[in-house]
Amino acid sequence: MMAYLQGQDWKKIRNKLIEAEAPVKASDAGIDREDVISALTIAHKIRNRYTILGESGLTRSAAEKLARNTGVIE
Repeated sequence: MMAYLQGQDWKKIRNKLIEAEAPVKASDAGIDREDVISALTIAHKIRNRYTILGESGLTRSAAEKLARNTGVIE
């Protein structure tokens, strides 16, 4: 998802993860969609430094859109 935000070729990264048989969907990893959205909205608070998520993080709407656009949640 961060590659998506950075404008990288996130689909290529996703395909490599699939080739490596790594989970690319939250459900494949046993993670609830609400936990993904929540994590994206608070992740910027974990460390006191700049991230692609910005100083205020993602809104719930933006987090859900990101996770859906990248296929992490349905």
